[in-house]
Amino acid sequence: MKKINFEKMLIATDVARKHCENRDCREDFANVLYRNGNGIASHALAMKIYNSGEETEYTDEEVTLIQEYANAFCKPFFIDALNRAIANQPEEVTDKQ
Repeated sequence: MKKINFEKMLIATDVARKHCENRDCREDFANVLYRNGNGIASHALAMKIYNSGEETEYTDEEVTLIQEYANAFCKPFFIDALNRAIANQPEEVTDKQ
């Protein structure tokens, strides 16, 4: 089981990671699963993410689906943030000089 907080994902807004901000990615990523997923498992996961609060636990199977769809349909900044959240290595909100 892994905990992921889609409500406050720490997103680096530039490749140098000088600027990071918290973003609510629940609806956007739930829609990725809803539009592109297949079967009831993708539907259930989309709804779980959409209705999630702060840190929510996901099974290994759910994490695999999350990573699969993120890698196929999301932008690199989101994939990086997701991988950091899964590995429990969040960055801090910052504007580094």
